[in-house]
Amino acid sequence: MNAIRASRVGFVVIKLRAQGTPYYLMRLNAKWKDVNFVGGHEKPRDSGSLEKTAKRELWEEVPSIRSRKFHLQSLTKEVHHGPIVSKSKGTHVEYHLKFFLLKANLSPETLIKITSARSRNVWVTEDELISQTRYRVSGLVAVLHHLLPGGLASIPYSFPADVRSIHSRFPQVSNEQLELALK
Repeated sequence: MNAIRASRVGFVVIKLRAQGTPYYLMRLNAKWKDVNFVGGHEKPRDSGSLEKTAKRELWEEVPSIRSRKFHLQSLTKEVHHGPIVSKSKGTHVEYHLKFFLLKANLSPETLIKITSARSRNVWVTEDELISQTRYRVSGLVAVLHHLLPGGLASIPYSFPADVRSIHSRFPQVSNEQLELALK
């Protein structure tokens, strides 16, 4: 039997409200044709800190946020998931995961503007993440949903304001981004 590989992963959850509808900033993976939270695998330069991993991945996947003030708030302790067969490695992997909520000192409109249609980042409603009607959703989203009492709905918003003025941008931006990312 093959040895089970361990992988440490940090994720950033960015949640905002547009006309009462909860949206999450998700990352499209063209190879697996699914969406997942912004984040990734720990590297040696993260010095064993999943918060550093999550922040580094956020900077890599949403580079325009580097010049903005924000902090990450723990949503979960480090949790274990698996072992499961990794699509990328073809071996059994035990995941060590930690999820963080982005809390930012910028307006949600600014964040929406800095996530352009050319990126692999899309805004997905909470209902779409749970029902998977529009997108194929990474299994790690379900891990977080089941970990939290109250599921995804219990996650606080990254920003207190409701983004009323730009609600109509979300479906259009998501479709453009999905087409670009999956080609």
